[in-house]
Amino acid sequence: MRPSSYIIHVPLSDTDTVLLFHGYSGAVDLVSSRIAALLLDPSASNGKFKRSLTAETLNHLIERGYLTAKSAQSEQAYVMALGMRVHAVMRKHASPGFLVIPTYSCNLRCTYCYEKDLQARESSWLERRMSNDMIQALFEAMERVDLSARRQKCLTFYGGEPLQESNRTVVRLLHEKACERGFRQFSAITNAVDLHHYTDILGQDKGISFLQVTMDGPPSVHDARRRLADGGGTFERVARNIDLAFMKGTRVSVRVNVDRENADQVQWLEDFFQRRGWTQRPLFRAYCSPVHGDVCGNQRVDGFASHQKMCQAIRGDAKGCRSTEEAPHFQIDPVTYAVQKRILAHLSQEQDLPFWRTAFCGSNMAMYLFDPFGDIYPCWEVIGHPEHRIGQYGPGLLEVDSKAVHRWHHRSVVRIPACRSCPYLFFCGGGCEALALRSTGDSNQPSCSEFPKHFGEAALKAYREWTIRHDKKTSLTGS
Repeated sequence: MRPSSYIIHVPLSDTDTVLLFHGYSGAVDLVSSRIAALLLDPSASNGKFKRSLTAETLNHLIERGYLTAKSAQSEQAYVMALGMRVHAVMRKHASPGFLVIPTYSCNLRCTYCYEKDLQARESSWLERRMSNDMIQALFEAMERVDLSARRQKCLTFYGGEPLQESNRTVVRLLHEKACERGFRQFSAITNAVDLHHYTDILGQDKGISFLQVTMDGPPSVHDARRRLADGGGTFERVARNIDLAFMKGTRVSVRVNVDRENADQVQWLEDFFQRRGWTQRPLFRAYCSPVHGDVCGNQRVDGFASHQKMCQAIRGDAKGCRSTEEAPHFQIDPVTYAVQKRILAHLSQEQDLPFWRTAFCGSNMAMYLFDPFGDIYPCWEVIGHPEHRIGQYGPGLLEVDSKAVHRWHHRSVVRIPACRSCPYLFFCGGGCEALALRSTGDSNQPSCSEFPKHFGEAALKAYREWTIRHDKKTSLTGS
């Protein structure tokens, strides 16, 4: 017997206990620091285990996977085979994510836009909008791409800026044709500047029921970063249009793109959300996301290499982020928050199996983005670059590059060599493929970005919340 290579330990502060997680068995246990130290000793032998542990404890550690008879190589091979099977099952049950790009044009000129290279192209390319024939071909292509018995009934509008006023005709036609073909849910990634022109197709009943909108700080900061093509500000229009969306019953997720220019304004935004009454609405949530300077292609953008560094800048110290339990409507650190909720659900036995993540996002499952030129892409981070397309469509045409589809949709954490021996692999998923591709030139590299730190914080918060819930349940039942 030897200690498994996939043990994660999280010491509980001010105690002599440690939370143990097993990376692939799903086990979570609270043990003494003595036992944790024994399991972290690579030279520990069978004799040492038998001398140091009771028979009951020894058997428990074996049953939970912390002690194994597998060699390091055979354990890694087991993990790889397991991960490939799980990913195949997840892909089998994943509904294709269909996104449509009516146009690449945008009515804003954001200082940090990651599509800046696209927006620099000639106006005839940018102003191209999806024609009626292409709309017809779009839905025919969707039906042929999704060969499963269940049909995806959710469509997301993306861009460029999909909901700008000049797109009203094409967006309404897309919405109408989608409804005719049985689509019932719609969402949009939008700057919301022209959202008031689309109130008739907002709402839960066959309308756009979810919006992702960006706000970057108080008006002076937001308007300098997210300005109109003529230089005009957008803060007040965006705020009014978010109010309109709530009136129509549409959920809104506000994204705050953070770099060193506006990190000290995040608190102002949280106060604004409260004053506006949004934090009291169940349809509202907000989260921060770091601006990566290398994404923007603009040396003036002073971004962050990770969520952790962004959080430290927001808080003004090196202690990390505040407890996300305090404000679930505004996630300063969404990575930690998401992991925390998954761990909490597992601790609460809300799901029998672990909340495994064999891939980072839908681009590694079944995501398809259709642009106005007839190109199909697997990820919104690579749109407009034909070298990354996975197919083409048009009137009477659907060509899918099976090798390109396999490269994206079958990328799982166990296919990334550097991830196979990592105990966090099924919690992390290997990170963003597009980011790995951009930073290393190799999609089979990880982009985990300090994930162990996120996990450690998340595990402590989830355990604290679980103990509070457990104590309350015990006091209520008298058990």
